[in-house]
Amino acid sequence: MASSLFAGTVGYQLDIYTEYLSSTPSGATVLGGGSPGPDTGYFVITNSGTTDFSGILSTIAISPAGDRSFTSSNLTLLAGASDAIAVGDESSNDGGYNKVSGFPDNGAELLITGSFTNGSDTETGIALSVFDKDVHSGVFRTNPFGVNLDNYVIQGGDPNGQDTQDGFEESQTAGHLQLSEVVDSSAPEPASFVLFGSVLVGLGISRRLRS
Repeated sequence: MASSLFAGTVGYQLDIYTEYLSSTPSGATVLGGGSPGPDTGYFVITNSGTTDFSGILSTIAISPAGDRSFTSSNLTLLAGASDAIAVGDESSNDGGYNKVSGFPDNGAELLITGSFTNGSDTETGIALSVFDKDVHSGVFRTNPFGVNLDNYVIQGGDPNGQDTQDGFEESQTAGHLQLSEVVDSSAPEPASFVLFGSVLVGLGISRRLRS
């Protein structure tokens, strides 16, 4: 079967982690965006579902020190695999990302655009995004500037992009956010729709022959 009779939802599950490390993330393919100098923040994207992703992973990370944004080439992230994107060479030293006047930073943004495939079925038009501020570890700590928080891991653990120094940055617990889409297993399969339609057509022909 070359293609699905039904273009719909195939479902997906992605686990997004924010990490601050002096090395590359374990178990992930690092796409680019920077390298530790001596440490930096990463988005780690794990395809923890059963469908395969094809498309582009990118970041928007505009700071007072420069634009650290990154866009991958078109790629495939198979079920069970992980990719990572570094945000510059030392993301705590850039003064924060995607700043909003009068408010805490949005933080670096991750964008996921493309499609998910399950066998011969493909769901297109996927466009997901998440900010560093929205990825929480659940482990609250008070940073050197007196802010108690469990997010903003990529920019070193400060909502305004102040440099919290290596000891604090590298000891942050990784943030975690899951993005998922669940398929309703009670819905009829595509083939069922086709079969049901054929039955109705057959009944119509039978009635006309008898009349």
